[in-house]
Amino acid sequence: MELILIGSMLIVVALIFILAMIVRGLRLQPVEQRVKNLVKVAKDNDEEVEDKYSEAYEIVMEFGDLLAAEKNLEQYYGVKDIYDRVEEFRAENNQAVDKGKVILKVVK
Repeated sequence: MELILIGSMLIVVALIFILAMIVRGLRLQPVEQRVKNLVKVAKDNDEEVEDKYSEAYEIVMEFGDLLAAEKNLEQYYGVKDIYDRVEEFRAENNQAVDKGKVILKVVK
């Protein structure tokens, strides 16, 4: 049983090593080049999503700091600025803004 586990671990390590060689390789066969392009596209998409999340996180954290402010006028103008930043963020990321009728509910 242990030999099967050790053998499968060695096979997995060898596959990881081969994949790393393909990603770092210079003169690649067409099949290897396709694998390399797939890995790079997946990595680029992850970085792009991470950048969007970090920008959204910054906006939310600034909004929280703003709400902790003592002065009402400072909060008012700050919320307007945050709203403008959110609109820009939505426009950059092609998110549709719902322009429907706003309904406020009283929660007790």
